[in-house]
Amino acid sequence: MDIDTYFTDHWINIEEDRIERYERMFQWREAQLEQLAPASIAPGHSILDFGCGPGFLALALADMVGKQGRVYGADINARFVNDATQRAHGRENISFHHLTDHVLPFETASLDRVLAKNVLEYVPDVIATLDEMYRVLSPGGRIHVLDSDWGFVMVEPWGKATVDRFFDAASVAFKEPHIGRKLVQLLKAAGFEAVTADIATSLDTAGGSLSVLRNMRRYIGVFNTMSPQEADELIQAAERAVDDGTYLFALPQFVVTANKPS
Repeated sequence: MDIDTYFTDHWINIEEDRIERYERMFQWREAQLEQLAPASIAPGHSILDFGCGPGFLALALADMVGKQGRVYGADINARFVNDATQRAHGRENISFHHLTDHVLPFETASLDRVLAKNVLEYVPDVIATLDEMYRVLSPGGRIHVLDSDWGFVMVEPWGKATVDRFFDAASVAFKEPHIGRKLVQLLKAAGFEAVTADIATSLDTAGGSLSVLRNMRRYIGVFNTMSPQEADELIQAAERAVDDGTYLFALPQFVVTANKPS
């Protein structure tokens, strides 16, 4: 493993247990409809789900656009693409595509919408990626981006200093762990207009987000960017907090939408 490329490598090569965990994490939930609302998805639209993972969001989008629309899922992980293709068997308005670089396999000005959910924080060259998204969108088409900013995450009972230290140690997993705060300017620089932004945050006190912390602990362990003992003790403290009712986790999601000029 190369620490300089791990942010991409760990998505290209995913261990079986992580595949199973991601399939649970990325299940489509009706609550996600609110975050998709600014994309203004309508029947008949052609949509790219960039970084589609196991394909659950793309399948939901295929229902939204109907038989006259078309959804394309694209991902750098071949296993995700294969599994998503199997899930979509028999559905004529959706297909999945394996990406090997930032170039998108679609014609210029051929899509109505491009969605990128929690993926731009990992891409090697976000500017080149946004340029490609701009290219494939039709004039007047819309890009809709949701992404994290790990500088704003909250975990109790850890406290801010410990949270910052833990997520700094896990930042080897991201090309840009603070992408959220940069999205508006990045989209403007790429030529998009009518850029709007919001922040969506939900609080977890039941422990569902422990999977996120355990995932981060795994990233830390690849290069031992924090003492293994300290990292384990922090996870154990979070687990105890769930049991005694003092746990809290919050990670703001930046929701940014923009249009390609008509």
